[in-house]
Amino acid sequence: MGKAILNLAGAISFVLAVTGCGSGRLEKWENITSAHDGTLKPGSDLLGVTVPVLRARGLEQVWGAPKIQRDGEGGYCLTYADPGKSSSRLMIYGMADPLPKLSSPPKLGGEQMHNNTLTGYEHEQQWRTVTIAEEKVRWFQQPAHSRSDGASFSTEGFTLKGPDGNKGHYRLVAESGDDGPEAVARWFASVSF
Repeated sequence: MGKAILNLAGAISFVLAVTGCGSGRLEKWENITSAHDGTLKPGSDLLGVTVPVLRARGLEQVWGAPKIQRDGEGGYCLTYADPGKSSSRLMIYGMADPLPKLSSPPKLGGEQMHNNTLTGYEHEQQWRTVTIAEEKVRWFQQPAHSRSDGASFSTEGFTLKGPDGNKGHYRLVAESGDDGPEAVARWFASVSF
């Protein structure tokens, strides 16, 4: 009986690992995105970038040219920032390698004041979707809105084929200030080659 239970537990663990259920996939995703952020170095151009470059040309016309960073492996990050609102920005990450897929959006957590006590909270959230360069992409809210920062949103990793036929792997991140998720959806949808 004990051996049968161990075999069943092993089989369940294997299925969870293969299907991406549980927090392991989220941790892997967070570790990879954090490690990629750590490789980015400021640059004045996109020289050495090998993945097709996604841009937010509409935001560029309104907010100005993006800050450029390169990862040294053919990838990049373009950061568009609203000069009038320090907490409104869009970051476009282009990477040579794909990010792992998430089985569900991460739980939304934060802190709130309740009876003069700051308490933490966490709850489930649903995927949101947006079409980027004719591909449906899932996105979610990251940390909860606080007084000092705007709400933060991220797409999961997605792959697109550029006009030259080469593939790139991407992730979009936005801090919305007071603009909210509707503005973020417009920013995400405006990205193109």
